[in-house]
Amino acid sequence: MKRILLSNKNCINLLLGLIVLLFVACTSNEKQRLQQIENVLEESPDTAWAMLSQDGNRLSKYSKSDRMKYLLLRTKAMNKLFYAMDTINYMNDVLEYYAFYGNTGEKTWANYLMGCVYRDKGNSPKALLYYNEAVAKIDTTKSDCNFSLLSKVYGQMADIYRLQRYPQLESKILDKKALVALMANDTLGYVRAQERKISVFYQLGKMDSVYQIATLAYRYYKKIGKDDYAAATLIPLTEIYLKRKDYVKAKRTLDEYLAKSKLLDKKGEPLYPGTEYFYNYLGWYYIDVGQLDSALYCYRKLLNYPSDIENLEAGYKGLMSIYSHKGMVDSVVKYVRLYADANDTVNFRLSAKEVGKVQALFDYSESQKEAARKAEEAKNVWKALFISLLMIVILLLVIRKMKARNQKIQTQYDHTKKELVSTKKESKLKDSKIVNLNGILSIYKTNANEEKWKKENIFMESKIILAFQAYANTGKQPTVSEWKDLQKLVEASLPAFWQKLSSFEDILDDEFRICLLTRLSFMPSQIANLLGTSKQSITNKRKKLVQMLFKSDNIKKFDALIKEME
Repeated sequence: MKRILLSNKNCINLLLGLIVLLFVACTSNEKQRLQQIENVLEESPDTAWAMLSQDGNRLSKYSKSDRMKYLLLRTKAMNKLFYAMDTINYMNDVLEYYAFYGNTGEKTWANYLMGCVYRDKGNSPKALLYYNEAVAKIDTTKSDCNFSLLSKVYGQMADIYRLQRYPQLESKILDKKALVALMANDTLGYVRAQERKISVFYQLGKMDSVYQIATLAYRYYKKIGKDDYAAATLIPLTEIYLKRKDYVKAKRTLDEYLAKSKLLDKKGEPLYPGTEYFYNYLGWYYIDVGQLDSALYCYRKLLNYPSDIENLEAGYKGLMSIYSHKGMVDSVVKYVRLYADANDTVNFRLSAKEVGKVQALFDYSESQKEAARKAEEAKNVWKALFISLLMIVILLLVIRKMKARNQKIQTQYDHTKKELVSTKKESKLKDSKIVNLNGILSIYKTNANEEKWKKENIFMESKIILAFQAYANTGKQPTVSEWKDLQKLVEASLPAFWQKLSSFEDILDDEFRICLLTRLSFMPSQIANLLGTSKQSITNKRKKLVQMLFKSDNIKKFDALIKEME
């Protein structure tokens, strides 16, 4: 009987051992598989994605740590392959997990990829918040610093500022990206960061700098045998050559870009989002050399990518020019309207102020975190001092056996504790009042702004202003009577503005009308149509007005200064 029991016991132990070994083997296999995927992801993301797709059905069998690792790698692969990430809904879980259990690298990757998810969702402020969190977790003084990841984060931040047309912040971030490349002894990375500043100088109108950087980058890439990189830098030079009417060089750059940039396939189809804009420049070239049918093909091809509003804007503008050359008035009118709508949409989407606020918010949060860290250090010092003093008091009490003094100290302690509790209650009450007052203040501000916008919208929808907008888009000049009606409306609706503008005695009639139309948000080209003059004439008069009215040489501030005259 004893022998049978021992035999059964041995069988049970053996079975338990096999179960443990099987569990360890499965766990080990999963971790090895994830490690294999991570090893190939950077160089061969397609292979990594195929492996991840194969393992997706077994995800429920993974441990939590392996499941989080799988999801992190999956998001990495999607980002690497330019897959849309706007439908991802699990990154909050991944971020929370690695916030508690991850190392510095995993925390950084989780924040960076969360930023990429918000990037694809079109939420630039949220994306910036997580990109900044990722940067804050990277210590460039450590030997194992991931300079490559830091460079990626700065690159994404620069893209946001570029899309929001905020060149100052984009330039600042690209300088940081270039510095990271120098710290990592990455000459190619440094040149690529400098190359990206082309868009900064383009927005600032510094075309000499655009030409210089593009030329230097092209020569460097050619020198190291990166013909595709070199070809990809040619589009800015193409635009410069087209403006100079140097069509031989323009055609050379277009041909090289098409043949060697690896951004378009052999049929000319774009391989990556944004590269389809090449057809805007190719169409421009064909218009200028008189090949209108070829130009028509290019701009219609550009309109096949309507997800980017700038494609529509450029496409409509190109078609408007082509039909203008052909003398097809109906088509010109059609595309003038479409171009105006697309242009308005582009302007409406500019949220640079919001991005600036988010950056300021992060800077403030960082200063708050630093203050909290210092406060915690001071608190620890006081704790140590308090413990030391308490030990001395206890030692004296034991030695001298002074019960009375011990009781007195206890009484003082109780009194202090009560005061502390009372103080905390008062502090919480005040904090609650502050929160309520801030909420009320926010409501007041919101209501005030809403009322102001309602009045402005009603004013801008008035019949005479809508008539002027229609004239501006068709090139028709208003009658004398219509000018008087507009002036009466402005005088009645914007009395403060009218009074200030009328106080300038030396201002001429056309100059007065330019100020009036600027306050009503008409563009210089529209004002030129309404006054029956050239856009250059309007620009010259605006330059004169900004000096005469505001004592400034900065013509770019003219619109803002006019609208502040209330």
